[in-house]
Amino acid sequence: MNQWEKCKKQFPNRTTLTEPEQQHVSIFFTDHFAATDQGQRFLFALFLDSVIWSTGPSHPWRYLDDNDQVSEGLLTAEYLDQESIDNLNILRGTGQYQGKEVKYSIEKHCWKYLNNRTVHIHGTSASETPESPTDDDTAQVEQLLERAETTVTSAIQKLQTVS
Repeated sequence: MNQWEKCKKQFPNRTTLTEPEQQHVSIFFTDHFAATDQGQRFLFALFLDSVIWSTGPSHPWRYLDDNDQVSEGLLTAEYLDQESIDNLNILRGTGQYQGKEVKYSIEKHCWKYLNNRTVHIHGTSASETPESPTDDDTAQVEQLLERAETTVTSAIQKLQTVS
């Protein structure tokens, strides 16, 4: 049984986090829960392969095994190109790039504008960049859907004229 499973087993009466507590959880934490022990509420999370804990939003995260504080540097290490992001919220993965709101995509390991377009930090500006492969995929799907719609409409019209 790994350390995370042991931690969960130690606190069978786990609860979900409140909204303020959720704001204290990093996007890089893969699992989390709240529990009460001896009248004190604690937050637990799985970060990389380590179990960490905190007593709440205004308190730091600490490693369960040695009680050392999780450094801000470690919390931000997962963000690529973070030096180009202004007003970085290290827990929420949000900030600004050239005055525009952005969020970090864990799945794609890159920054995205709020309209889900990829932020191109190195090289040309966003307005000069060619469409990304994701945009090409979207365009192809839209074309396929339009052709399918035309085919279905044509088939319905042919069936109506036959009957």
